[in-house]
Amino acid sequence: MVNINKMVTMRKIRKIKFKFFILPLVIISTYLLLTHIFLEMWHLKRNKSNSLSVDLPNVIVHIDLKGTPLKLSYLESLIPGLKKYGVNGILIEYEDMFPYEGRLANLSAEYRYNKSELKRFLAMANKEGLQIIPLIQTFGHLEYVLKLAEFQHLRELELYPDSICPTRLESGSLLKDIIKQVVDLHTEIAPLKYVHIGCDEVFHVNKCQYCNKRKLSNRELFLQHIKSISEVVKSLAEAKVLIWDDMLRDIKPGEWHTFEPFSDVHPVYWDYSPNLQVTHLNLLKYHTKFPDIWIASAYKGADGKTATFPNLKKRFLNHFSWMNLIVDYTFGGETDVYKFKGIILTGWSRYSHMDPPCELLPISFPSLILNLIVIERFKNGISYLKKDDSNIPINTFKRHLYYDLNTIFNCMFIVNEFDYTKCTFEGDKLYQSLKHHNKMLSSANDLLHSDENPFNSIDYYASIDNLNMNSVSQYKVQLNLYLDDITQLEKNIMKEMSKYYYKEFTLEYVNYKSYNIKKQIIKFLKIFNAYMQNKIWQRRSYSNKSAHVIYP
Repeated sequence: MVNINKMVTMRKIRKIKFKFFILPLVIISTYLLLTHIFLEMWHLKRNKSNSLSVDLPNVIVHIDLKGTPLKLSYLESLIPGLKKYGVNGILIEYEDMFPYEGRLANLSAEYRYNKSELKRFLAMANKEGLQIIPLIQTFGHLEYVLKLAEFQHLRELELYPDSICPTRLESGSLLKDIIKQVVDLHTEIAPLKYVHIGCDEVFHVNKCQYCNKRKLSNRELFLQHIKSISEVVKSLAEAKVLIWDDMLRDIKPGEWHTFEPFSDVHPVYWDYSPNLQVTHLNLLKYHTKFPDIWIASAYKGADGKTATFPNLKKRFLNHFSWMNLIVDYTFGGETDVYKFKGIILTGWSRYSHMDPPCELLPISFPSLILNLIVIERFKNGISYLKKDDSNIPINTFKRHLYYDLNTIFNCMFIVNEFDYTKCTFEGDKLYQSLKHHNKMLSSANDLLHSDENPFNSIDYYASIDNLNMNSVSQYKVQLNLYLDDITQLEKNIMKEMSKYYYKEFTLEYVNYKSYNIKKQIIKFLKIFNAYMQNKIWQRRSYSNKSAHVIYP
């Protein structure tokens, strides 16, 4: 009785503390934070004429569709939101989702888009004022083409289906056909201003017998291929050519003099890290040889090949670092601030055609909006930045940013924390389902690999009839519960994914995420079920068991 009275008294004390001390403190802290934000926003408007800003005519969002066909109805639903936050174009990487025809028909996956639905989407985007930029890989990342029997002979190296031989005439003819089919479909809807020809991560250059006969350096071969492909694009459309820049970075300044400037090619300098590795020397090289320079960040698809969720903090810092770099950017010997042509916010769905899917777009939407707001704020001007500042006060910037995010997503982002677990957005149910699924897989994995649970020994000792039946019964119950829970979560994920993706990819994604753990669970359940048929055990006789490992 005394203990009960004591507990009641303690509860009353806690309520009093909360009511008279903690609650007022929370209210005052919230008031001070909001007051500080509003004062800084007022100061921002008052001093806008003295602010520094970035001038980015093109803010482009990359949609990677390779093997991950988003429903076009979902993409259509994103257009108003993208426009609202300053996007004026979409870079679409179709790969095997494009409806190729004729001799190229096998390039398309069986569940590719059809022409009519794709044209409808392109027409809607055009009507809403968004330019579409098709991305067509033309050197590396060509697995979806070169993996096929009819085109395998065009590989630079027989074992690797990613890089095409740029020397063979048939390679040029094939690439022209691919570009033509994509360009023709788009120009039926609207003229193309830009065409992206990829050319990143070409892992095998100048290796085959045909290329060797040309007696060119790797750089000469690469640049000649760019020139050849850009001429193909210009013959089909009045469009400028974009290329990823990574294959250009190792070209030394002294080597550039042998190459003519590229009048219609724009390099896109990509860096997805929180702390950029961008060099002024490379930017200067591009400045002297190309008419314009673009930059590229990542709102998803840069935190690991098997990542389920984007690392929001890293994605924010990546965009913040880019904006901080280019604000008031000048080249040596020039007084005018350099005007970068645009930024592409990349959102990779797979690192390559044959890699597993990484973060899904619907659950990465908050990351996209977060970083669009970062860019928008820099475009509007940063008044609390002086020209001699080495860095923008990042916490001040975050406070402005979180005020917007809390309003948009109806949740409380906290300074220095990047978590949208309790936020409301399209895709939040899928996000929560995947969170629960990840937690369940992690828990099952801990059980299977814990030092306290002898799962690493069960397979062997079952084979020599020497398992503790009490443990077998206990673990069988646990594993069946995990299997039931994982299966139910899979159903929830598939239900939510079906709002955004076609069933073929939904099945792939769910099976891939659960495959290893379910395989292990089922393996042990089979062992337990078979072992529980035992009623009699023989005396220990290690030498007679058939499960011995025999070494040569």
